[in-house]
Amino acid sequence: MTETVDKIARLRTWMRASKLDGVVLSTRANFAWLSGGGDAHVVSQMEAAFGALVVTARSAYVLATNVEIGRLTSEEPLAAFQAKSFPWHQPLPEALAKLAGGKAKGWVSDAPGATGLKALPDDFAYACRAQLGEAEIRRYKALGRDCSLAIETVARQLHAGDSEHQAEADLARHLLARGIQPFLILVAFDQRILKYRHPTPTLNHLKKHAMLVVCGQRHGLIANLTRFVHFGPLPKDLAARHLATCRIEAALWEATVTGRPYGEALQAGLAQYKKEGVAKEWELHHQGGPSGYAGREFIVVPGEKRLVLDRQAVAWNPSITGCKSEDTFILEDGKRTVLTACTAEWPTVQVAAPGGEKIQRPAVLER
Repeated sequence: MTETVDKIARLRTWMRASKLDGVVLSTRANFAWLSGGGDAHVVSQMEAAFGALVVTARSAYVLATNVEIGRLTSEEPLAAFQAKSFPWHQPLPEALAKLAGGKAKGWVSDAPGATGLKALPDDFAYACRAQLGEAEIRRYKALGRDCSLAIETVARQLHAGDSEHQAEADLARHLLARGIQPFLILVAFDQRILKYRHPTPTLNHLKKHAMLVVCGQRHGLIANLTRFVHFGPLPKDLAARHLATCRIEAALWEATVTGRPYGEALQAGLAQYKKEGVAKEWELHHQGGPSGYAGREFIVVPGEKRLVLDRQAVAWNPSITGCKSEDTFILEDGKRTVLTACTAEWPTVQVAAPGGEKIQRPAVLER
């Protein structure tokens, strides 16, 4: 409850600065953030929560239909919120108007279309939820370990002839068994890895080379990671491209320093692309950015002015055609902790960042 009380206080400080009278949070990400990991989803493919958290200068409520309110108040961390329910057949805007007592003029929402309120200002996520607290970091570290174990387990159990759909199903099974929602699963085998940066799984069958990508969500937080598997000795050209991709990622990591603009960190990565002789490859896919309660809170583009924050999660994902390197890390007092680090059983490669830092990155698993 202390975590949520602190967040409500942070939210109210931001509300005063933004001259707002009330905030309605009814997306799954923001519901999870403010409640300290609460889960208000029913339909897995929807961003909308089946409940709303309402904060004003003096009150905090959880608002849901008579169908949902019982489970939410019984099973989710909502002790800091006063429960309010409304009939399932009543529109949410009517329930909010009643709760506001006709004084919702200064209220905003993260789902304006569903609530009938003005949209939450763009700076909310960066100002309020970007910096993680101790409890969130503990949950994030546990999530990262579990995502890493899930993807490694599937990688070691792959067989030639498996379909991408089968690998997708196995990843989902191992994630769900750990209470992790598969926010995103990408799988590509062989030639599809060369063709597409976002390969949604198909009936394509595995011959020699596999890419597995997972964005796993638990308690609202999302961990992002990518791993590769190769059957037989890894070809020299593929090994060289993988190392080049890791060096680009190392340049991005080294340049991600608290207080430095994200655009400068990205520029370090782009400079490394050029050094590797693949200067245009970055244009074929985004390079990532800060993570947390979204796969990426925003995608970093050249010239990005927002600063790297302490206790902020980051997931860069540089790629050279056929190769990619991706993990999620967090900065704590200037120290980088890799949340999705591979286990001791997974092979690694050591690469040097431009400034000399030696960084261990996952290698391609040869089977």
